[in-house]
Amino acid sequence: MLLLGVSLPARASLGGNVSSVESDRAQMSAKVEVTQHNAYEIHEMQMPGGTVVDEYVSPEGKVFAVSWHGQFPPPMQQILGTYFQQYTAALQARSNQAQPRMYGHRPLNIQEGGLVVQTGGHMRAHFGRAYVPDLLPQGVTADEIH
Repeated sequence: MLLLGVSLPARASLGGNVSSVESDRAQMSAKVEVTQHNAYEIHEMQMPGGTVVDEYVSPEGKVFAVSWHGQFPPPMQQILGTYFQQYTAALQARSNQAQPRMYGHRPLNIQEGGLVVQTGGHMRAHFGRAYVPDLLPQGVTADEIH
């Protein structure tokens, strides 16, 4: 839980509007490259430590998904924005079970309350994705988020 306890200013990332991408870029000191797809844009942010965070933006300008990969996990509070509390509550509920599933120690698959967070990897090779199914643009499937 120590990894998640880092306090950063709240940003609107997941579920926020496209302006939150610039806020995330500045907060993470990242370089950004934008790729246009048929039904969305991907704003790829490379952090100084090598972790890459992709923010998926719908034509309406909403961040409907984020994904990441790299040596270190990204700042979850930063990229999950207003969904961070729901994420930490789900982690807490799992830690109260017989086999806790804390991020970074085992694969994680949270699918509840309109939020999906899936993570995996091992030391120096973290990856994951988070998305809001109700915000996926028409014709876009979760399989496109990687």
